[in-house]
Amino acid sequence: MFGILALVVAVVLVREGMDGVVEGLKGSWSLTRRALPITLLGMGLAGTLQVLAPPGVIGKYMGEDSGLLGLAIGMAAGLITPGGPYVMYPIGNALMASGAGIGPMAGYVSTRNLVTVNRLVVWELPFLGWPFTVTRLIVSFWMPIATVILVPIVYRLLPKAIRDKAPSKEAD
Repeated sequence: MFGILALVVAVVLVREGMDGVVEGLKGSWSLTRRALPITLLGMGLAGTLQVLAPPGVIGKYMGEDSGLLGLAIGMAAGLITPGGPYVMYPIGNALMASGAGIGPMAGYVSTRNLVTVNRLVVWELPFLGWPFTVTRLIVSFWMPIATVILVPIVYRLLPKAIRDKAPSKEAD
């Protein structure tokens, strides 16, 4: 990321001069001011979820051996998780660190990215209308199902040394 940032800043400097770099820094600061509070709230929520639902509970209901119930819980959690990536990924990290399995996590992430209730009701329906929204939902609905089937298969094909670097505490 630092390399990409340095390259982009160099290109801006060459094309736009120091004024362009200053404008970019102002934009970055504006984004940071908007994103930082929700990021901190997301991390706070993730941390308290680990206390509220300790590893034994998460492992029981969303662990590798939780079966269809774990997949359904992961997908349902993704369906109702509010906020953007600043909230979703800290929660996902907390779930994995507390024992959530790969299948339920795949369901959580893919459902959260494709079919969240909040985005459908607040943004998509009002701005894009019900014909588009319903059509996209019908098509997108199948992707989390395919994801919960395929991600664990592909994940297990990864070398164990790579899988061990994941935040999960599960034992293979």
